This record gives sequence, structure tokens and C-alpha cells, in this order.
Amino acid sequence: MKDYNTNPLSKEKSPLKFFLLVYGLSIPFWIIDLMIDTKRTSSLNFSIIDMITAFIPLIAACILIHKEEGRNGVYKLFKRIFDFDRITKKSWYLPIIFLPLLIYFLIYISIYLFGFPLSDNLNTPFTSIPFLFFLFFIGAVCEEIGYMGYAIEPMQ
Repeated sequence: MKDYNTNPLSKEKSPLKFFLLVYGLSIPFWIIDLMIDTKRTSSLNFSIIDMITAFIPLIAACILIHKEEGRNGVYKLFKRIFDFDRITKKSWYLPIIFLPLLIYFLIYISIYLFGFPLSDNLNTPFTSIPFLFFLFFIGAVCEEIGYMGYAIEPMQ
């Protein structure tokens, strides 16, 4: 079994530098978003700026890792995206898959029980669901590999 928490280079990693770089790279996009007043899509409520900023944690991690470890370090970071060996207890796949569904179900039940109206903007075409899944999956992977691939080990 691999021990992932004994990386000698994790002592060189600086979460402060990482978070400052993430926010420094994000601020111009936030300002552009405010100045342009980008139109939000009616049913999804996000703009192109939101999609771009999802890549910033990955970009920041790549910049810092390349500076610290070189190209090989960036390659190892990208290999972690689908590194299923890191999940040693396979029973964790059940909550990974079903917890989001359970949370959304509980939200729906809560809205129904408290008598709040459901949104009328549920007009997303069924055929766009695979594209939206891919889009949100890529955004989530970029955020998580940035935060978890760079900042979590030195913070622990």
C-alpha cells in the first residue's frame, strides 16, 4: 500500500502562496464579470467567467508545482485525477456516488414540506444533460485537483 502523506516535497509546498495565487488570478475575472455584467443563463445561473474561474486552482497548482518540481511534478499532478488506488477502502465509492443524489433529494423534500415554490426555470432540455454533466465534471476536477493536489498535504 502506498503512503501518500510522506512526500518530502510537501514540506516545500506553501498553501499561502497557492491561495494567494488562486485569488490573484481570480480577481481580474471577477472584475470583468462585474464590469460587463455578464448575462446569467436562466436555468443554470452561471456565466462564462464562472466556467473560466473553475480552472484557476488547477492553473495555480501547475504553476507552483512546475516551479518546485518541474515538468515531472505537473505530470504526477495530472496522474492523480484518475488515481483510484488512493481510495484504499472501496466502500467509499458508495457515498461518493450516492451522497450528492441523497442531498438533492433531501433538498427537494424540504422545499416540498416547507411549502416553498419550486423554480419555474426548469426548462433545461433533456438532451443537454450529458453535455452539462461533462462541463460540470471538468470544472469540478480542475478545482479539486488544484486544491487537493497541491494544498491539502502541507495543510494536514
